[in-house]
Amino acid sequence: MSTDVAPDAPPAVQTPVASGVPLAVFAFGFSIITLGLANAELFNLNASLFVPVALGTGALGMLVGGIAEFRNGNLFGATFGVAYACFLFTTPMILRWFAPEIALDRVAGVGGFGDAFGAYLIVWAIFTAFFTIGAYYINLPAFLAFLLLTIVYVLAGIVNITSPSSNFLLNLSGWIGIVDGICAWWVGMGLVLNDMGPRPIFPMPSYPYGRS
Repeated sequence: MSTDVAPDAPPAVQTPVASGVPLAVFAFGFSIITLGLANAELFNLNASLFVPVALGTGALGMLVGGIAEFRNGNLFGATFGVAYACFLFTTPMILRWFAPEIALDRVAGVGGFGDAFGAYLIVWAIFTAFFTIGAYYINLPAFLAFLLLTIVYVLAGIVNITSPSSNFLLNLSGWIGIVDGICAWWVGMGLVLNDMGPRPIFPMPSYPYGRS
């Protein structure tokens, strides 16, 4: 009987994969800032610009970033990227192609579309609020980005449902959206640049946010 022992197989070499989170948050930031600039009425900027930016930059970047995070085993980042990519695919389609059809409906009418779209945004606000709980344990900029996004969804939902005569809530949601996009970019810049120099360029306090 042979007593030869088969040699051990060489260990598998796992190819490193870069994080997809920076790409996802950069893409999200472009989308929310574009919409925020229009809603805040800082410039003569048509809100329709949000449609191509959301589809070509936001949805695509977040989808690629989210899929990369599935490969990395980051369930939170992967779910965030793909879920909000779906939002940025769906919302422009609603605004560009389905809004006119719904508004012309004899039963729903223009007011019916506002109610339906507002309810859709409120549902996303609830979904984002749950993500905010998780982001609280990641770092402060990520937590602020999700918290501000929740507020933007709530305000935009209220504006669509109530159709107020004043633009105050719409403008407020625009300003908050701009700050939200900056927080998202801060997270992305920190992940990309903080390890490239002798010290972090973009501080990202982690939970419990610097307390001993």
